[in-house]
Amino acid sequence: MKKIFWIPVAVAAALTVPACTNKQGETESPVFITINLPSQPLIVTSTSTTLSCATAPCPVQIATITLVSHLKNVAATDPQGFANVQVSFYQVEYFRRDGGTRVPQNQEFAAAGLLASNGTLTLSGFPILAGAALVQSPFDQLLPFNGGVDRETGLTEIHVFYRLTFFGQTVAGQRVQSETAIGDFFVR
Repeated sequence: MKKIFWIPVAVAAALTVPACTNKQGETESPVFITINLPSQPLIVTSTSTTLSCATAPCPVQIATITLVSHLKNVAATDPQGFANVQVSFYQVEYFRRDGGTRVPQNQEFAAAGLLASNGTLTLSGFPILAGAALVQSPFDQLLPFNGGVDRETGLTEIHVFYRLTFFGQTVAGQRVQSETAIGDFFVR
């Protein structure tokens, strides 16, 4: 009878333990990555020599992103480079700032670069929104033949925040996820 009584008490005690809030400790790698996303204009240009933005939607791109690698143990060194990170992709999640609820689907984009431990990697011209998404919901409501007004907010523009997170692995094979950076853009 005592076993039946003690098991629920042990489970209840285990469920009330606070979760870990150490974001750098979420992966097994010896490094964590921060993102420097300075306030800058976004780029909407064609990356193709045969298409222009007038004939096909062009992606919305960030001019410059800087990734910074930090060793979790500040006293540690990495002379062999096993904590260098091969960045492989990044994820963009969207949410509205203007009171609307409809957002584009989350997107993943390929990325390639080697980020040295305790080093930086500067990336240029990386998309945060595919060109095709500019003619899909919710942005399609802003097109002249659809009325040019967002039906949720009554505005002629849509203000979107985005969360940007990079993923990769160390040379030693340990997964790495960056801290999340937040930016915003308007579509008119």
